[in-house]
Amino acid sequence: MTSIWLVLLELYLAAASRPYRARVVAGNPIVPKSCADRNHCESVFPDCLINASLAGPIKKAAEDQVDILVFPEAYGPDDPYSCTKPDTLLPAPGTMLCPDGVAVTSWWAKVACLAKQHRVLVVLGVYDWGACTPGPDPFLHRPFQCFGNLTMFNKAVAFGIDGTLLAVHHKHHLAHSLLPKENISQKRDGLVYNPGPLGVYNDDVCAAWPVPDSTTFMSHFGVKFGMIICHEINFASPVRSMIKEGVRDVIFPTQWGGSYGGYFGGTQSGFAVAHQVNLLSANGMNGGSGIWPADPNKPPVQIISTETTPDDPTPQRFGTLDLESPAAAKLPPVMAPAPVHPLRSKTRLLEASHMPTTELSLPEVHCQLDLHDAGGKGLFLFGASAGINVVGMFEASCWILSCENLQQAPRMIPDFARIAFWPVTEEDLAACKGAAPLTFTGTPKLEITAPGSNFFLPVGQCQDTSVPTPRPRTEAAGVAHRLMLATQCPLSFGAIRSFSQVEFEDPQCPSGFCPSPTLCNDSSWEWKFGAWCEIVPRNLSDLEVAQLFV
Repeated sequence: MTSIWLVLLELYLAAASRPYRARVVAGNPIVPKSCADRNHCESVFPDCLINASLAGPIKKAAEDQVDILVFPEAYGPDDPYSCTKPDTLLPAPGTMLCPDGVAVTSWWAKVACLAKQHRVLVVLGVYDWGACTPGPDPFLHRPFQCFGNLTMFNKAVAFGIDGTLLAVHHKHHLAHSLLPKENISQKRDGLVYNPGPLGVYNDDVCAAWPVPDSTTFMSHFGVKFGMIICHEINFASPVRSMIKEGVRDVIFPTQWGGSYGGYFGGTQSGFAVAHQVNLLSANGMNGGSGIWPADPNKPPVQIISTETTPDDPTPQRFGTLDLESPAAAKLPPVMAPAPVHPLRSKTRLLEASHMPTTELSLPEVHCQLDLHDAGGKGLFLFGASAGINVVGMFEASCWILSCENLQQAPRMIPDFARIAFWPVTEEDLAACKGAAPLTFTGTPKLEITAPGSNFFLPVGQCQDTSVPTPRPRTEAAGVAHRLMLATQCPLSFGAIRSFSQVEFEDPQCPSGFCPSPTLCNDSSWEWKFGAWCEIVPRNLSDLEVAQLFV
């Protein structure tokens, strides 16, 4: 009976939903030295850290009439393993954490009291303890770390304006790297072989939640939210489940870093447009934060990449936007499992002023680029890719990449280009040297035909890492899908990425190991030519038959 009343309450709140004001926090907390030097093991999230990193932004959000405030992933505790394990685990959603007239001691109760005091819904990414999970680790084939009966999880936690714990989301898709055992891969009969990976997690302090955690909650202003964390944006689950449960607004705490952080905005915009959901992205690292409306014609709030040094950390900034929850989201039909084989690519170097029609084909994808109505200047790579990408998902993509990007080391290649493994050779670098920025006076027509794909992600960004307006989207063109790409800015890249989504999606692992976003033993994640392992073909002629084995 209780569940029936909860369903009726959700339906009532959904019908009564109103426009809301969202704010995301970009940048990790700048903690005073007096706090950083203290023995922070008094709790996983001590008072000095709460006051330094949370109290001010929450108070300011209330002054600005913000309804929901989203902080980044793992925002705050730097070294959870060095602290004594808590005796009490984070309680179940629905628990009142900040009752009137009661002194609170746990970190989560203190945050809940800030949300209650200022009447702002707060979402916070943290590391926190939970019961040990069964193994083994699906990537490294070893048990997750367990201390007594506890292990560490990467979580997103939502606190309501009445002091209750609204929801706890557990990260299932952990970010990982698989580094080759040797710098030099082997090339035999036109194929490039990785000599065998060694597994390293970026989420190496955490255990993976055993199944994709579809987490939703109803806000006090009648909007139903879902939550995903960082690497989970690359997978169909748990997003499909949340959309089926009525979610039209997605919260996205992340720590998507490296010098390419600013090039993450295009993926976020594409995610919002392709699913027709609002996306609230709070990134702790440089660039890649923003609020992305479902409607591509509505301007987003995008926080552009900021260059930093170890002595000058990314400044904390805020993005605020008034939103309305979309009436309907987009859920593609489920596809049969995709073929599992290494990713194959073809590329061609083109000059924008030549205005040709060019085609590239692979067994699972056909790409066509028509520049007859897009006069311009600058060199670029036109490419097609199909197969298991470096995060372990089947992808078929068509793309254009400005040569100027290849001259901007270390900010050379956007991260999703690594995920799709767009190959670049020494010949490409030599041909691109001195190329002018890629500009068009018209609109390039980029089309993809991918019979095995059911989900199409439009991506495009300018050289300054901003997303063009109107934002990139796709439209059906017979059996093909066409990228609608505004070109008012010098273009960095444009792409249609397509996927064969299934209901609950986990990485596919050829040869027993999943691929990796790091293709060589460069721990900085900077794609500089001197740091590459020999994993891409050395000559353009080899690209027609090259395969990547990982």
